[in-house]
This record gives sequence, structure tokens and C-alpha cells, in this order.
Amino acid sequence: MSQIPPTVDLIISTECVHTVITLLISNKIAFTLTSSNQTENTPKTISTLSEISDESKADFAYASIEPLSPKMSTIESICLKYLKKNIEQPIPKESQIAAEFGISVGTINRGFRVVYGKSFYQLYIEKRLEHAKMLLLQGYKSAEVAERFGYSQPIKFNKIFQKYVGVTPKKFQMAHQEKKRTER
Repeated sequence: MSQIPPTVDLIISTECVHTVITLLISNKIAFTLTSSNQTENTPKTISTLSEISDESKADFAYASIEPLSPKMSTIESICLKYLKKNIEQPIPKESQIAAEFGISVGTINRGFRVVYGKSFYQLYIEKRLEHAKMLLLQGYKSAEVAERFGYSQPIKFNKIFQKYVGVTPKKFQMAHQEKKRTER
């Protein structure tokens, strides 16, 4: 007679979703992601990524179908290695990642689109920029951030930052410093 594992309901803030789901995925624990929308009185169980509205996708780091397939587990391993631990390194080629993990480039592309709704490259750029913003807000100069990210010339980092964020790193820093001053 097989036992059904106990169900545990957790209420966690949006900021903690990423951490909790990463823990569940890394330990290969099957789960159902349930969103409690403020406009609804009852939570909605989400069983596929397509059920999450575009507005809500930003709130969820992952959506998993029980149980994790080996390929999805590999996608999570790639994410952990390149988007968490080595985010300051230059972007690796998808062919190198595929060879390292023993999967095809197509599997990487499909896997990232299924799990995150975007390509590896798009997610990588997004996460690098988030990390760069954090460093800038901690007081690092643009040239220091550029050096940490492996740019030989800070102007290249500035142009990429401006392309995706809409302002230069210096203007980004100054705007947030001004915001802090006005809040005091």
C-alpha cells in the first residue's frame, strides 16, 4: 500500500517565492504552486506555466509540473550555475552549456521557454542587469561594475545598461540617491 505524502500549505510573500521554489526543485520535491490573488477569495492551483497570467509571471520564479522531468531538472541546474553563482562571468555560449550538461541546444531553448517564458540569453541579460543595479545601489561605480562583469571598456557596459534600463548607470544611481534623500 503506497502512502500519499502529506500536504503542507505555506503562505509566503512574493519576495520569498523564488527561494522556496528553488529549494523544492533542487531537492526534487513535487509541488503545486498556488496563487492567492487579492481579488479572489480562493487560491487558484496552477499546474502549467500557461495558466499564469502575463502580469503574474513576474511574481513567480518558477512554475513546476509534478514531478520534475530530468530535462527540467537540468534546466534548473543550468539556471543555478549560470544565473546565480556565475552571473558576473561573460555569457557562455549555449553550445558550451549543452555540451557540459549533455543535452542539445534545442533542449536548452525549449526548456527555458517552458520554465521561464523566455530564452536563456534573455533571462541571462535580465539577471545580469538586476545584479548590476544592485551593485550600483550599493555604491559601486559604473566602471567597477563593468570590470566585475568582464567588460574591457566601461562604455560597453554603459551602452548595454542604457539600452535595457533606459538610463545610464550613473543616472540610475543618482535617481535612487535623490529618491533616498527625499524620503528622509
